[in-house]
Amino acid sequence: MTEPRSSSYIWVTWITGLLAADKHCEWAAWFRAHYQGYAKVPSDFDLAAWKAAHGDMVRKRAEELRAAGYGVYVEDQNKFSLKGRAATLGGVADLVAVREGDGLVIDCKSGQRRDSDAFQVLTYMLALPLTHQACRGVRLGGEVQYRDSRLAIAPEKLTGELKGLILRTIESVGGEAPLPRVPSLSECRFCDITAADCPERIEEAQRVEVVETDLF
Repeated sequence: MTEPRSSSYIWVTWITGLLAADKHCEWAAWFRAHYQGYAKVPSDFDLAAWKAAHGDMVRKRAEELRAAGYGVYVEDQNKFSLKGRAATLGGVADLVAVREGDGLVIDCKSGQRRDSDAFQVLTYMLALPLTHQACRGVRLGGEVQYRDSRLAIAPEKLTGELKGLILRTIESVGGEAPLPRVPSLSECRFCDITAADCPERIEEAQRVEVVETDLF
């Protein structure tokens, strides 16, 4: 049953698509931030297989980092809840590794590359120095670990401009005013909010009308 939250709550991955401009429906993120317990669209996603593959990636990367002399923190050790004026931001980094004043925030991705992956790690890089004892006072960089490659994210990538973008997005999604719906088949097909809560949800491809012109 759809119920309002007592206060706005945002899980990091709800906003990374907006940050990367991979997604444009701000309302979906706003709805999740303000409501809970809603009925979700059935999914055929194989969660057990994903957890097994993801867990294997995390273990292997953790072993490599320990062998290189890093102190390593794994998954729930990195879970955070950062309460601000507009909302509480929650998340969990797969790995945090620290060695001699330098740190890495790492997220493992077993699927295809997305621009939002880097924004997820950058948001962790913003939040973890405020919430994780091991990340305080260290030069914190990031990494996205894929099956066959790694994307390194230098500490300098988290610029003041990018911090501002992340904070403005949190404030907007966590704010009281509903944000615009931008329904499209490409986004709605991966959205778990049903038509019961989003009457503008698109369930199937809509015919694009052909218009003739003499302009070209």
